[in-house]
Amino acid sequence: MGVLEYVSDGVKHFTLIDPDKSADYIRIAKTALEAGTDGILVGGSLGIPSEEIDAVVKDIKSISHVPVVLFPGTVCQLTPRADAVLFLSVLNSQDPYFIVGAQLQGAVILAKHYPSLEVISTAYLLVGDGGAAGYVSAARPVPLRRPEIAVAYALAAKYMGFSAVYLEAGSGAPEPVPAPMVRAVRKYLDRVLIVGGGIRSGKAAGEIARERPNVIVTGTIAEEQPEKLGEIVRAIREAAGR
Repeated sequence: MGVLEYVSDGVKHFTLIDPDKSADYIRIAKTALEAGTDGILVGGSLGIPSEEIDAVVKDIKSISHVPVVLFPGTVCQLTPRADAVLFLSVLNSQDPYFIVGAQLQGAVILAKHYPSLEVISTAYLLVGDGGAAGYVSAARPVPLRRPEIAVAYALAAKYMGFSAVYLEAGSGAPEPVPAPMVRAVRKYLDRVLIVGGGIRSGKAAGEIARERPNVIVTGTIAEEQPEKLGEIVRAIREAAGR
């Protein structure tokens, strides 16, 4: 079963590990796996060389029984050791480089050097604060109280042929993507829906899970309060009826 098929069924929790923020990524991965996470994303918005990504994914794969997926911030953050890569296009960037320029470079690298890596075309939409990803990618984030704008972007992504849509509030965002926005997008989107950023509690995770996204991602909480991952995973499963 491929990763896209794996995440298409039900509501799952993925843990984001950014090696640029934490050198103790193995501890975070072990804690996440013990908490019951369904997958691990590896990557970040800033400065991670390819050799470091390769080593990190190798280490995590050695202990992981769940998919390890690349979440690249640059075209350098690729390795064939992963199970898949989110091929991200920042649809609400104001800079064409982050919509198609980097993807042009990345596509050639994937085709020539990593043809066996599962590629999941993903429309990446920055919401609210947008975090470092929003700043670096020159995005114009969707306002938190304007779900209709998120729906319009999601529909555009669907008709353009993307396999997934990722609503991203940003790493360490003051608040997560609102449940009404997730609900509105889910109503019109029959593709994989991923939601992340600013989720710090089981309550927040449960509210989002009830709107039936396919994947809920937590990252900062895994670095700062890894003991809360169990609470978050349980809340997602309870809300999703798992």
